[in-house]
Amino acid sequence: MKLKEVCDLHKQATHNCWAYRIGEESYREYFSDDGEPAGTAGKPILGAISRLDLTNALIVVTRYFGGIKLGVRGLIEAYGSTATNALNASGMAECTIKSQYQIVAPYDMVKTLHRLLFSLGAVEKDVLFDYGERVSILCSLPRSSGKDFESALDELLNMSRIHSWNGVQ
Repeated sequence: MKLKEVCDLHKQATHNCWAYRIGEESYREYFSDDGEPAGTAGKPILGAISRLDLTNALIVVTRYFGGIKLGVRGLIEAYGSTATNALNASGMAECTIKSQYQIVAPYDMVKTLHRLLFSLGAVEKDVLFDYGERVSILCSLPRSSGKDFESALDELLNMSRIHSWNGVQ
């Protein structure tokens, strides 16, 4: 569900406070207190996301005023604990961002490339060998292994051990 949809669904609520954190190596973070005193709602929600080191996450905490004034400390605790409880109850999925490569090599390089791929985190389902006049390999690796893999491929290419390679996005 999108942020606007949640806010539209609960438009009668006193506050729809939210925070998000997106990105890979550098993060973009933002939060909204939606009318609550500054720093008492969105910031504690963002804190819950950060403490679990999550990324590509958005949390909306909807508050209907019930007649009890919580005060600044009470708001911080209420929003922070609600966000933490929601995250713990929802479970988390770990996703690995991958880069895709296509390599053309002679047959005698298959074992070397196979070892290289799997030492850098490739999984069986993400590696496809096509045997023709030469071996064509289509594979995906965790993006974090990309620089090491590309350096190794450049070295093999310079030594004329492989015919070509390119990143396929």
